[in-house]
Amino acid sequence: MKKAVLIVLLLLSAAALVFVYNDDFLYSQQIMKLTKIETVGEEISRNNLDLKEEHYTRRITGEILNGKDKGEKKSFLYDETYSSVVTDRFRVGDKVFIDGTDLQLKRDFYLALIVCLFVILIYIVGSFKGLLSVASVIINSVVFYIGLYLYIKGVDLLLLCVVEMLVFSVLSLILASGVNKKTLSAVISVMISTFVMLALLMIIVKTTDYKGINFNELSFLTVPAEDIILPELLIGSVGAVMDVAITISSSMAELLEKNRDISEKELNKSAKEIGKDIMGTMSNVLFFTYLCAGLPVFVLAIRNGFLLKNYISSNFSLELSRFLAGSIGIVITIPISAFVSIRLMKRGGSK
Repeated sequence: MKKAVLIVLLLLSAAALVFVYNDDFLYSQQIMKLTKIETVGEEISRNNLDLKEEHYTRRITGEILNGKDKGEKKSFLYDETYSSVVTDRFRVGDKVFIDGTDLQLKRDFYLALIVCLFVILIYIVGSFKGLLSVASVIINSVVFYIGLYLYIKGVDLLLLCVVEMLVFSVLSLILASGVNKKTLSAVISVMISTFVMLALLMIIVKTTDYKGINFNELSFLTVPAEDIILPELLIGSVGAVMDVAITISSSMAELLEKNRDISEKELNKSAKEIGKDIMGTMSNVLFFTYLCAGLPVFVLAIRNGFLLKNYISSNFSLELSRFLAGSIGIVITIPISAFVSIRLMKRGGSK
């Protein structure tokens, strides 16, 4: 059965990739496939730190793939830089969107390739549960979009984020683990942890009034940054909180299944040890996730003479706040999950 489903997934993926590669007719914007790239000019510029940047002028030739000019050959002069910070780097065979004299790489095929590879690998590793996790991501994306729509219509953002966090948790945990006491324990733990974390964050916000956080990267907002940051901290930590909750609940369920006579003291001790093991790794996951979000700008800033301490204080303080908020959620969830799962499953069975 598993092999049959895998074959179906491979065939569907192949069909999807073929379709996406040939979906040029779906776009109103003109698309060109590059057939020739020539370098017609080259120069080197230097900044006040004597750092050099190589600039190239390319003549790009290609065939139009859609619209009224389909089949025609066109050529453009295109400026490219060695670092490719503000320009794309093209190769023969690439498809590009044409917007006047501006060219942008058509990336939908690469996105489809990654998605298909992800779905196939997650099925190989996780079987049908893996596919259910993909379904939960899709459903949660729809829920998130609905939340954005309601926010535009005037619903309070913080209220929406709390509700969405709970909906995300319920849907994801049920799809991942089914309907049982283990899942119920994790859902209850997430709900309690969410409100405890929200209360703590609100106390911290009221006490500090966001002092020490630089909102430079949110300067494009048309609403006060303070209205966004608290909901953002909650949504950013929901994945880690769910992971901790289901890990503790699953562990307690497994211990009880192996030994129904195990004492609550021994269960608490086991939960404490498990919590110690996952606390550091989950916190590191959050840290490196938020670090990677700002890494390109960080490298660019250091490369152009910014001092490390100045960059961290002016640009990385918000990322650190996100990391700390998520870590608080992890630490809170461990004892809450242990308490809820032991009380719920010890007395009524782990099923």
